[in-house]
Amino acid sequence: MRSLLILAPALLVAGTASAQVNTGSAGTASPTTGDVSAGTTSGGMSGDGTVGVSGTADAAAANGGTVATDGSARFNTRNNTARQRSTATARDDDERARSRSMTNVTPKGDVRSNSMTIYKQRGEKPVISRERTVNGEPK
Repeated sequence: MRSLLILAPALLVAGTASAQVNTGSAGTASPTTGDVSAGTTSGGMSGDGTVGVSGTADAAAANGGTVATDGSARFNTRNNTARQRSTATARDDDERARSRSMTNVTPKGDVRSNSMTIYKQRGEKPVISRERTVNGEPK
């Protein structure tokens, strides 16, 4: 099993203060019935001149399968924005799972999070799950 945890610290950015605080997150995981699994989460916050993002990625494979996880975060202090992305993949001879989560904090202070997971077994149709939120509300 391979896990990755990214915590990007909140940035204090000089500018006009906003009384509204927005938060949001999204996460998905593949079914746990097979030999492979992948899952990711991503979240963020904005308000009062601060922005922050965080995310996780986790993948596991049995029977000699391979896994990979990755995550990155980026901040722009000029316009008070942040972006975070997490990916996880796992595969073996007859199964594969992939998960991706992203969060964007916009200049308006909106927190938009998206997550998607695909699980595929040989000879079967893929199982796809998606989640999308804006300021914590499902969209």
